[in-house]
Amino acid sequence: MEPGREHIDDYDQAEAAARVAEAQRLIADYQDTFKGTYSDLLTAFSQEMPDPMLQRHLLPPPALRARPTIDDYDHDLERLGHPAHDAFGHLRDLVLIGLRVGTISVEDLYSRVRPALVALTVLLDAGTGDAASALARRIRHGAGRGVADWTEAVVTVDAWPGSIRSLLKQQPQPGDDIPVHALLGLDEHLWRGANILLALAPPETLPHIAADAAPMGATGAIVGEPHAVRNARALVRIAGHAPLSRPVVDYALRPQTSARVRMALAGNPLTPNAVLVRLLTYAGREPGVAAAISLHECTSPAVRLAAYREVRDPAVREQAREALQRDAEVVRQVQLIASLTAKDVPLMHVLIRDADPELPIAARLFAYAHVARMSGIEVVWTLEMERAGALEAMHPAVRASMESGSVVPLLEAAVADPYRGVDQDAVTSVAMLRREEALDRPFPWQEAVGNQPR
Repeated sequence: MEPGREHIDDYDQAEAAARVAEAQRLIADYQDTFKGTYSDLLTAFSQEMPDPMLQRHLLPPPALRARPTIDDYDHDLERLGHPAHDAFGHLRDLVLIGLRVGTISVEDLYSRVRPALVALTVLLDAGTGDAASALARRIRHGAGRGVADWTEAVVTVDAWPGSIRSLLKQQPQPGDDIPVHALLGLDEHLWRGANILLALAPPETLPHIAADAAPMGATGAIVGEPHAVRNARALVRIAGHAPLSRPVVDYALRPQTSARVRMALAGNPLTPNAVLVRLLTYAGREPGVAAAISLHECTSPAVRLAAYREVRDPAVREQAREALQRDAEVVRQVQLIASLTAKDVPLMHVLIRDADPELPIAARLFAYAHVARMSGIEVVWTLEMERAGALEAMHPAVRASMESGSVVPLLEAAVADPYRGVDQDAVTSVAMLRREEALDRPFPWQEAVGNQPR
């Protein structure tokens, strides 16, 4: 075969011309991504020898396979590269599929998958069960009990290009210089490798990191020896990402800990409400903590209101006040709906319609249950269909009541997740991840397996 021909067998001349046009646009946007000039690339095309990096940017992301192998992973790792590609999400999905169907092994995760962060996030998937537990045991065995070794792994993992094995040995292997695109899409997630490893590490690991960290104020540059600055920055990143574990929270709540760490924890969407309340004890001398909690995107209005009372910055107060006013209006509407009787059913329907889409799911189910008690389940079906616009978009409990012709599924859903008024979390979809008990069991497979594997 003519050299380079394998890259273009699937393209006719028109497609090749279209690729050149796309290349011109990409080069303008990402000049330093490509080697050579545009004229060099045109020459390469004329010789049917497209630049490999250009090829990666022009080809669509690879499709997920039904039975991916570790070789497929390596192949896709090299192909993903366009800034629009969710490379991290694709690689993680590929690993999870392979793990579930048995084409990728725990040893592959430990020794072959790179960067290590992709393999580590398997531990956060509820569907991996025994494999996740086995990987955790493999990591603990590989790292041993040496706190210094765990420390190096924790503070370097999120920038480590190689496998978990090479990370724990702190020995980069040939081929570990993966392209920087491999983690494109990671910013859409709160997961970080440092948090995952820290949840597996001996309890002395975090104090060891902190003892060697540079001093830092609430704001400003962190100054010190390179390794001390690295450790300090790692502490702040860990407090702001997931999974959170008990040692992280205990460290952040110590008076000697920097306010910068507490501010990061206060702004973490997955910080439990009970921890946010404890953080507020620092708000008097650390205004950034109160500001972060007053604008917290997942906690309840009650917690945010307590923080709002401590906020000093006028701009933050205004932003927090607007959000609290919206929350208070929702609570007021739900209370009004609850106070209505059978003679007020038409008004009840209007209030429910007007409250959407601000009405939380738990509040909507509560209102639906009240409507069903007053005027029958059929009215609820109509209201939910108007809200959702399609049968498949309706709440599962309402669909179940339609299929059974009974109000029971709706009532069961309303009781299972009761509306709590001002104590209702703003984002209920992550409620399980924000439970305080999750700090002691941060991995979902631990619920089934029991204690953390040793």
